[in-house]
Amino acid sequence: MRSLELGAEPPAVANFLTHGWRVTDDAVPATLVDLAARNVVDIEQRGPGVVYVRLRPASDVALTRYERRVLDHLRAIAHDGVVPAEALTTGPQHESARWMRGFVSGVVADAQARGLSREAVGGAVFTVLTGAALVPAALMWAVWEFEAGLTAFVAAVALLGWIRQRHPQRETPAGMEAASRWLGVRAELAENPVFATHSPLQVELWDRLLAYGAALGVAAGASRPLPMGVESDTEAWTADAGPWRLVRVSYPRFWPPGWGADPIVALLVGLGLVVGFGLLLYTTGPALLDAGLFGAVPFGIACAGVVVGVAVVVMAAADWRTAVEVTGPILRLRVYGDEDRSRYYVAVDDGESEAIRAWKVSRAHYVGLRQGDVITARLTRNLCCVRWIIRTENASPAG
Repeated sequence: MRSLELGAEPPAVANFLTHGWRVTDDAVPATLVDLAARNVVDIEQRGPGVVYVRLRPASDVALTRYERRVLDHLRAIAHDGVVPAEALTTGPQHESARWMRGFVSGVVADAQARGLSREAVGGAVFTVLTGAALVPAALMWAVWEFEAGLTAFVAAVALLGWIRQRHPQRETPAGMEAASRWLGVRAELAENPVFATHSPLQVELWDRLLAYGAALGVAAGASRPLPMGVESDTEAWTADAGPWRLVRVSYPRFWPPGWGADPIVALLVGLGLVVGFGLLLYTTGPALLDAGLFGAVPFGIACAGVVVGVAVVVMAAADWRTAVEVTGPILRLRVYGDEDRSRYYVAVDDGESEAIRAWKVSRAHYVGLRQGDVITARLTRNLCCVRWIIRTENASPAG
């Protein structure tokens, strides 16, 4: 039955009940909007399309474990009590997944405590079914051979584990009743086509109803500007040197040439390019030019090779006895390539640049670093070959 009567369940639990007893990504921004509706945080605008979240002084508002998780994340990344909405991401893929698992665990525990859900395949049931799988496995062992019985048993246990993972929770009578009520709320809100377009700034007008709309999936305009998920590889927000600013991050591989290489190695490679392509031009250049269009392409490639080689030689020679020290927070830590040929990158905010080239470092320099750490590094000026990195302090605001 359609209604706008809100129950006692928080938006994240309503999300869980109306999405097949699963927590979706919408539950996180919906929780943030709900914190704003309850005056724990403020959501404000600082320009066209520019949304910030501001922390309020600590209050006595009772929070669940997962609501506290969202608030703690805001406090960890805020600078002077504010954070841009686009910087609300919860880290790279593996860290974001771990953060989300903690959030989901809290929502499920809350739903269970309210009597709204239970484990679909509990520990006792799983044990009984696993024991039952031994019977056909033993028969197959007796009729055929040990390997057949073992294969059947392992397959049965794997199937039970898959079912348990795919369907961890199921309804209770109270949960079905609450889910029916929230589905009625969703149907009523969906009748208003304008409601779906409201931004999180409209929370002052709609109060908690906007948070529930976001949780129920009918207020995309409220949840979309609050990207509390995996962070971008190429964009990072930082407030290390003053106001929040957006920084573009790149991870050089082939250009600039020699990026991250030791000056001695780069010098040898550069000389090799100059000599190799120079000899090619000397011996075949006239013939290539006489060949017309077909010779122009290889001739141009050879000339480019010489130019690149000269550039690498010049930069490597300049780096021979020069080095600079940079201090700043680590905005991004990334590894690219396969296990045999991994490339390790560290992107550090220098406090000025709007576009940052991540340093390509050795595994020894990379291991032990954490995103957000403030580090001091010594590196060459042109090729940015990192000599050493030390951590100076932790957790500078960045997102």
